Amino acid sequence: MDTPALIVLITGVAAVLAASIVVARARRLRADDRRAPAPRPGLIEDDPVTAAPRGLTPGMVDALLNGETTSRDVLITLIDLAQRGFLGITALARPDRPAHDWVLTRTARPAGGEGLHGFEHFLLDQLFVGPDEPITLSSVVISAERALPRARRQLHDDAMDRGWFQHGSTRTDRWGRAGGVVIVVGLVLAVLGVIRVMATSHWSVVVGPVLIAVAGLELASLGRLLGRRTDEGASTRDELLAYRRHLDSMGPERVLVEDAPAVLRDSLGYALAFGGAERLGRVIEQVVDRAERWGRAVDLDLGWFRTPGGERPVGAFVVAVTGFVDAGARLADEGDGEF
Repeated sequence: MDTPALIVLITGVAAVLAASIVVARARRLRADDRRAPAPRPGLIEDDPVTAAPRGLTPGMVDALLNGETTSRDVLITLIDLAQRGFLGITALARPDRPAHDWVLTRTARPAGGEGLHGFEHFLLDQLFVGPDEPITLSSVVISAERALPRARRQLHDDAMDRGWFQHGSTRTDRWGRAGGVVIVVGLVLAVLGVIRVMATSHWSVVVGPVLIAVAGLELASLGRLLGRRTDEGASTRDELLAYRRHLDSMGPERVLVEDAPAVLRDSLGYALAFGGAERLGRVIEQVVDRAERWGRAVDLDLGWFRTPGGERPVGAFVVAVTGFVDAGARLADEGDGEF
C-alpha cells in the first residue's frame, strides 16, 4: 500500500471512530431524554401526574418520545378505540396450533363529534365498511390496500402537526449537510480507488474511502437523533414521563376499589406503549382480589375484548391484549401472513 492510500485509510479509520463516538453520545442523550427524572430526596416534589397529557393518545407516545411511529403504535390505537367503544375485538382459537387471529368489529357508536384525531378517523373509515362487516387482524396487516402502513403515516403526520418538534432546524440540517459532504468525498475516493484496483489488483486501496463514506452516513443520521423539540414538545414530554413514573410506581395499595375500572381503562393503552401493561394487569388483579375478599364485586367492563373460554382474571386478560399487539406488530414486520 503506497503513502496516499495509507493516508486515506488512516483518515477513514479516524473518521469512523470520531463519528461513532458522536453518534453514541447522541444516542445516550436521547435515551436520557426519554427517562423521567428521579425524585430528589430532601426537595419538595410537585404533585404527582396521574393522567397522560391532554390530547395525547397512547398511539402518539412513540412519536413524542422518539419522533417516529411503528405498526405497534397503530395496533395500540386499535386497542384504545376498542376501549372507548368504537370497536369490539374477539380472539379466535386455532385448534390445530396455539396461535390466534382476532376479529375486529365496528360498533354502532358514531365517530362524528367525538373529538377523534385524523388517524383515528382514518382507521375507522378505511378498515370498516359498517358494523356488520367484521375483519380479521391478519387481513388488516397484509391487506393489498396497505391499510396499516397508511395508518402509520397518518398517525406520524398528525403527531408531527401538534408542534412538538422544530421542522428543518438549523442544527439537524447542519449535520445532514456535513454527512452528505463526507459521503460524497468517500464515494469519489472509492471510484478513484476502483480505477487503481483495475491497474494494480490491490483492493486494500478501497477500504479507506468506504470507511469515510460510512462515517458520512453516521453523521447524517445525527439529524434524526438530534431533532429538537419545541418548548411545548419538551413540556408535554416531561408531563408524559412523569405520568410513566406514576404508572411504574403504582401498587395495589394506591388504587381504591371503586377507582379500579377507571384506572385500567385510562392507563392500559399508555402502559402498552411503555411496555408495562402486564404489571398494570397484576396490580388491578390484586385490587379486585382484595375487593372480592371483602365481598365486593368489581365490574371492569372488559367486554370489548373477548377471548376463548370466556371471562378470565384481569392479569390474564391484559396478557391476551398484549398478545394482540405483539402478534400484529410481528406479522407487520415479517409480512408472511402467518401468526
